[in-house]
Amino acid sequence: MADKFAFTMQLFLLGFSVVMIVLFLLYLLIDLTNRLWSRLLKKDELLPSPAAVPVEGLSGPSPQLVAAITAAVNRYRTATSEQGPVRIQVTPAGVGSSPDSLWTAAGRIAQLENSNFWKCLRRK
Repeated sequence: MADKFAFTMQLFLLGFSVVMIVLFLLYLLIDLTNRLWSRLLKKDELLPSPAAVPVEGLSGPSPQLVAAITAAVNRYRTATSEQGPVRIQVTPAGVGSSPDSLWTAAGRIAQLENSNFWKCLRRK
């Protein structure tokens, strides 16, 4: 009985140590490739530096757009089945609008065209 237990423990320790050695070698391999890739990227300077992006040039959505989206989502979430389906309408941008609003209008049109897709996903 003691011989079987000793053999079992030896087998367990041998298997455990082999697994740990293989995992450690894989860790070293991953670490080595990460170091090589980071050196190659630093040499080629493929990554833009964070200072290259001007902070002043970034502009978020207008407060009116944020308020409209928040109100529409709140209306959708608070609607009950007794009230029926909720229809959210998006008004198109005015004529002679800026390029930013053209992007906004394109996003709105894409949302309206894909509304059936999202309805199917919600029902699954």
